Amino acid sequence: MKYRIFLVLCLYAGAAGAQNWLPLTPSDRYSFRQSDSLLISNVIQVDSLQLFPSGDLLLFLNKVVADCDTCMFQPGKLSNQGQFLQKTATRKPDSRWIFSGKNTFVLFPLASPGSTWIFDTLQNVGATVQGAFAFEVFGEADSIKTIQLSDGRQIILSKNHGLLRFPDGNEGAAYLLTGIPTRNLGENLPDWKDLYDFNSGDVLEYESNRSWDPGTASNLGTLMKRRIIQRSNDADTLVYTVETFVRHALQLFGPTMYSYHHSIGQWRIHPALSEPWTDGYPGQFFQAPESPNGPQGSHVHWLTDTLYGLSHTLGIPRNPFDWGPCALYAAPESSAEQVLPCDACGSVFYRQHAAGLGLVRHAISCFEVWDYGELRAWVKNGDTTGVITPDSSFLVSAVNEPLAVPVSIMPNPSADSWRLFFPGTLHETLEFSLFDIHGKMLASGVLPSGQSEYWLSGENWPPGAYLFQLSGKKGTKTLRLMRQ
Repeated sequence: MKYRIFLVLCLYAGAAGAQNWLPLTPSDRYSFRQSDSLLISNVIQVDSLQLFPSGDLLLFLNKVVADCDTCMFQPGKLSNQGQFLQKTATRKPDSRWIFSGKNTFVLFPLASPGSTWIFDTLQNVGATVQGAFAFEVFGEADSIKTIQLSDGRQIILSKNHGLLRFPDGNEGAAYLLTGIPTRNLGENLPDWKDLYDFNSGDVLEYESNRSWDPGTASNLGTLMKRRIIQRSNDADTLVYTVETFVRHALQLFGPTMYSYHHSIGQWRIHPALSEPWTDGYPGQFFQAPESPNGPQGSHVHWLTDTLYGLSHTLGIPRNPFDWGPCALYAAPESSAEQVLPCDACGSVFYRQHAAGLGLVRHAISCFEVWDYGELRAWVKNGDTTGVITPDSSFLVSAVNEPLAVPVSIMPNPSADSWRLFFPGTLHETLEFSLFDIHGKMLASGVLPSGQSEYWLSGENWPPGAYLFQLSGKKGTKTLRLMRQ
């Protein structure tokens, strides 16, 4: 029996390679746009397969959460809902396809022009193949087949790419195939790699605030600036060498207490390592991080943000304390359909990512507990949006009297060497140290008092960022050098 299952799946895979009028294949992911929408609204894929002794092949399609239109007393969601192709598709040995869920309909993909059958038994809707002819789909030579329904709607099927058009109810709208991301065809929503697509020189400045002692006004404000130094790949993981500047402002009952941090290290990006919903499809449910009332979550959707552009969102973006529509609700307990009640806190929750910018906004709050933030400025491919905080605002010495020595660096970045120019001659002897991005010391020395400039050669070092540290009687000063 195991051999038979393997053989049938291999035959199915072989047929899928040529497509041969298959509405969908288990190995592909299909992006659809509802004709009244500007964005991709549905992603269809096969989650699993089951082969029966009769020869029937059952395909389980991916499910979503949807609005509960029968909930009388509180907003909520229904879990494990089928999309417009329903929950399952059964391929019969006679090449008939039966799609089942809240509705049931039948397709004969291999039917020749003029063939008729009952498409929807419950609504008594018939189907007729109008014709098949050569056509170009996604820039490739193909053939399409038009199927006319007796209620006036139409289905279009491609020989090589599956369903191109499928009706949406009885309102004249339709679902249109825009792309097949698994084949790199057509238009598709950005995936997690597109969201975290950075290059050397990009800068991201993110400001956030969270409650510190619930029930009081105390809070911790954080300003974080990341500068991308280098990009690489570790198998399927994006690896960035990042220079990070952090300023914390803790507000308790007295004066604000500040602390500063500066480091260079790796930032590894992959859904399995960070946020799995960044690779989710519209309507998919994910459990929210640090939800206040136990296992809760929200659904994925896409929007076009006036500031950040095309954005992937878990939850509903709005002002952090602006209670409104339900955005956080109970996690489903099983694979069966069930109502997911809205969170009792009013459910201010969202995590918004934008293509090429990563996380751009987040918020979660419940009464006196909150955590929210947004990307307030960035440099992308050399273009600056917003006002970037100078490095010097973060590089504050830990001692009471930081080293206050004015110094200019020319050129920076440099192809081989840097000129350190002191506008006023040094009034004390300073020690210097040079470190690479891993903290390894590359050079050290002394700058005697009375010196007005110093030439530092870097011709034997690889391109990247280096830290030049000056130390004197009143503390230290750290400068960043860039080697092209």
